[in-house]
Amino acid sequence: MYKEYSPCSLLAPFIDRYWEYKGETRSGMKFNIPPHGCSDFVFNVGNATDCTSSDLIMRPYHSYFFGPMNTFTELVTQKNFIHIIGVRFQPCGLSRFIKIPLSQFMNQGLDSHEFPALFSQSFIYQLSENQNPIGCIEHELVRQLYKNSMGTEKQISHVVSLIRRQKGIVSIKELATEVCLCLRQFERKFKFYTGYSPKEYSRIVQFWNAIHLLKPNTSFNNLLFVAIQAGYYDASHLYREVKRFSGHTPKAFLTLPMKEKVEVLHFECIEINRKDKVYERIN
Repeated sequence: MYKEYSPCSLLAPFIDRYWEYKGETRSGMKFNIPPHGCSDFVFNVGNATDCTSSDLIMRPYHSYFFGPMNTFTELVTQKNFIHIIGVRFQPCGLSRFIKIPLSQFMNQGLDSHEFPALFSQSFIYQLSENQNPIGCIEHELVRQLYKNSMGTEKQISHVVSLIRRQKGIVSIKELATEVCLCLRQFERKFKFYTGYSPKEYSRIVQFWNAIHLLKPNTSFNNLLFVAIQAGYYDASHLYREVKRFSGHTPKAFLTLPMKEKVEVLHFECIEINRKDKVYERIN
């Protein structure tokens, strides 16, 4: 079962959300996780939670850092039960705790031992035994917030907010002018703090806006209308972008139940060999 939790008001400028997935799976089950324009720390807190992501094997009682992604991440379970908890930072949120160029970690998943320390191994063991792991994580982040004296990157945070408000349909030159930076300096600074170029980040925001528009009552007959609303050239352009970022075609989103939350975190793909068809379920 998948759940999301909001951060406290003190951490909201830096943390987008906490999320948790706990439940039975089956060996070989595959999850496609689309990019959100953020970075995540992920904790394996069960004793049978082996997952594989690209060349990374996520072992029990370990934490992992997933940097900015510009395509979907494929996660394959190796056990029949998983319990993973994630902390999703705002695009510039991690800089309040660690000053690193996020562009160095594009499309990478790393064991936390290979990444500047934020959560110690002893904390992860403590987390596994805690009855309120989300509260435990939040308490640790608040402690580090007061411990660290690093400032907040206000210029880029402001631009990120503008891109979100305009649903990714923006002029990069106008954004640079907004924060009084030359284009080259703006792009370099944006990439340092978010990991993305302004154009890449805008494309991800635009993709999520398109997903929100692809409601179950939409049909293939009016995909062009959705594409134009979301700022794409045509339906083919929409198709390519959705496929690139999610690993699925727009059809997968059209079959969501009417009351289903559109802001999905992951896709669960279960292949069933029956008359050469592949059945997909989206959570």
